[in-house]
Amino acid sequence: MSYQIVSPLTEAITSYNGIFKGMYDDNLREQFVRIRQDLAEAQFTEANILMENALSEAQEHPTDYSTLELIKSELDRYIAFRITNTDKTVRDVNWNEVNTRQLEKLSEKHWALPQSIFFLTFKIGPHNYRLIGRKLLSDLWIKNKIPEIHCSLITASMLLGMFSDQRITEKFVNVYYHPLTNEEKLKIIMDITDNKTRNVELVYPFSLLNEKTRTELFSPSEGWVVDNAFDEMLGCGEEKIREYTVKFLKTLDSQKLVLFDPACSTGIFLSTLKKAFPESFTIGQDLSKQMIEFARNRVDEVHWGNAMEPKISAGSADIVFVRFLNSEVVTSTEAEHLLECLVPTVKKGGHMVIFGHTPVLLSAANLSLIGDFDIQQCIGITDDKSGIFQYYTLQKQ
Repeated sequence: MSYQIVSPLTEAITSYNGIFKGMYDDNLREQFVRIRQDLAEAQFTEANILMENALSEAQEHPTDYSTLELIKSELDRYIAFRITNTDKTVRDVNWNEVNTRQLEKLSEKHWALPQSIFFLTFKIGPHNYRLIGRKLLSDLWIKNKIPEIHCSLITASMLLGMFSDQRITEKFVNVYYHPLTNEEKLKIIMDITDNKTRNVELVYPFSLLNEKTRTELFSPSEGWVVDNAFDEMLGCGEEKIREYTVKFLKTLDSQKLVLFDPACSTGIFLSTLKKAFPESFTIGQDLSKQMIEFARNRVDEVHWGNAMEPKISAGSADIVFVRFLNSEVVTSTEAEHLLECLVPTVKKGGHMVIFGHTPVLLSAANLSLIGDFDIQQCIGITDDKSGIFQYYTLQKQ
């Protein structure tokens, strides 16, 4: 069940018990704002003290207490796992030695943050590797720029170790791994961003479930509520992805492209591409009337409607950007169906690009079943090579 909350930056956030977090109680909300301000200034000790005080006062507010308790846990994890010395790496990772280390276990409740556990797979020479990782608090959230406590970026600090096993119980997702050192984590990300590894993919295998119904959480059917502050935060959250997309489009033979975004949000994404490629023609569609009103002055052509019924002709788009088949937006079953509905809109030789703020619910395995499409890549890399994110590009044959 969705419910309205107020964040330090906007009253338009809707929470699905997922990565959007805020307070109901006025007093606790004020304390939460101060906590966020301390975090933005890297005053972690002070923020922790305020968090403890807020938890003490939240005993009579179960929902707020649960939120604060989770954020306190996430803050503790962030402080414990973040790598501050990024200059120290190993020459090579001795994978045989890693596999001899004592196993460690990560447990996550199905209704907490299981969607933040990821597999990182890649190939070195003839060998395939699978690592386990867990997202940390986003630096953008800490800096008060986005409402989501986790974002799409994966950094070395989030890697845990070499995958060994997984077990699912009624309450928990359990994963077992051989731990990596910080130096090894940095080396792995460095090799990936330097293109020294092949077949790299980020997969999020576990869905966020409603505690009572045990069904996947998703956005309301009418779309998200939007105000100016939320519009700005949505833009901040995808800045690195927009930069990468501009670089990707520059690799194509032509920049006079028809660009279609069937869940265009407020249109910032398409407007950025229009500025970079003035000869392109941008078409946006969204099921939220409010989103469409924001997008109207940013996109060449806009349509109101569900992406299951694309408002463009079959085979008319050079690039279709699919950035909503994601955790807490749609369900896994809907994601597969929506993809099927969008496939016909891509012209021969054109591309489908899949990414998002929250984890993509599909993987290369799902995408490989689409007829007439070749998967070209599965990840994107930040300009400063500090991390990676899901970014699937498929070309229609």
